Amino acid sequence: MMLSATRENKMIGLGMWSWRQTAFNTIETRRKLLAFCAQEGIAHVDQHVDINEEGKVHSVQNADSLRTLIIEAAKQSVTVSALRGASHMLLERNHDRALLDLRAIIEFDKLLPSSAYLTGVKYDVEPHGTKEWQAGGKQREKVILDYLSFLKIAKPLLNKEAPHLELSVDVPFWWDRPEFRVYFNDSNKLLVHHVQDLTDYIGVMSYRTKARQVIDLVEQEMAYAKKIGKTICLGLETANIKGNESSISFWSHNPALFRKSVEELKEVLSGNNVVRLIMLHHYSSLVEYLGITPN
Repeated sequence: MMLSATRENKMIGLGMWSWRQTAFNTIETRRKLLAFCAQEGIAHVDQHVDINEEGKVHSVQNADSLRTLIIEAAKQSVTVSALRGASHMLLERNHDRALLDLRAIIEFDKLLPSSAYLTGVKYDVEPHGTKEWQAGGKQREKVILDYLSFLKIAKPLLNKEAPHLELSVDVPFWWDRPEFRVYFNDSNKLLVHHVQDLTDYIGVMSYRTKARQVIDLVEQEMAYAKKIGKTICLGLETANIKGNESSISFWSHNPALFRKSVEELKEVLSGNNVVRLIMLHHYSSLVEYLGITPN
């Protein structure tokens, strides 16, 4: 897919994962988080949400602090989605629990003011990390079908009870390989295409350090999103990754390369209505990597 820049539309914005509760649980940490967003031009945060469990009663942890973060973020035009993630979370045996967690987020959102609310629920769930997936064969297929089945349940639930909440997921770039083609919902498709059908948008973990490499990894996802009228996000990694995969992160590179690659992506994707955001992984590593003390 050949992409060309256009000056007719504004540049693609930036978003960011934030995994730690400590990023928002005090006045000072909320101030630092939002100051960092302002300094770096970050317009969206996927903030991880922990859940309290008391039998069948699930509720959002640190609800007052999270509510304050969302309200204060809205004042500077930063949107917030509730982030959830664990490799085993969407296996069939955990669906009931995951749905209770989802309902807890919906109930939390209902108590937010109309001027400041969650924009969605994001699942950064990597089922390929489970032993069942890694076993291959029928066990892997069952994991894939479990994952898709949860999305098929979650989207109608959100449509009914909180239609303004978008459902999104993060996926590895290689879910578009033919080996992960599967029959689901009366259709035989690539795994990533099924996921795109079942969600409002996806984030692709297109972790590379050069703009061209990033775009090359998401060609199929972009083409399919355009076909079905949806969007995707691109992902960049800044965490301190060890071992063979260290090359996918900017961590070992000068921050100048990171900033150069981000600007190149913005320029090349300007006017592209399929890409919604460039997502940066993640807040804690970004602050350390860039050596920034938010003012």
